[in-house]
Amino acid sequence: MEEKSKDNAKLDLKSITEQQACFDKNWILQLNKQESIHDVICLICKQVANNPMEIHCVQHKDMDEPLTVGENCLNQFIDQNPNSCPVKPHNNCSYSQSRLAKRYINELDVICPRQFQQGQLQMSTQQRNGAGETPGFVICNFKGKVKQVIIWNILVVFK
Repeated sequence: MEEKSKDNAKLDLKSITEQQACFDKNWILQLNKQESIHDVICLICKQVANNPMEIHCVQHKDMDEPLTVGENCLNQFIDQNPNSCPVKPHNNCSYSQSRLAKRYINELDVICPRQFQQGQLQMSTQQRNGAGETPGFVICNFKGKVKQVIIWNILVVFK
């Protein structure tokens, strides 16, 4: 019985990471240059692909850049457009996990996502209300890799 619960935990862990949306490009760009993320931008949502998938279509074989999409974006697109391509409308595309892109994204440097979100919220609040303090300010000095943030988010979910 304990073996089944370990298997279920692995399945839950996999489904949690697959269901996450792509990463906010502005968050990633806090510590990375635009040209360093060009090849890992999701073609659907235009953010940094989470669980990147590569599109393989005969119609696009001459394209020079990688055709990358986030797994969650791709699943949503396919649900709404069965057997179609996110690049141009046509049938018979195949998709595969892009391990190299995933490894690259996991190694990108980032700041604390909460600190970034709070900074975004504070900027929009100040724009609406004028200068002033935002109540409940959280200080987070984390700087690390995307993979560390993913692991931290998973641990928080399982607590």
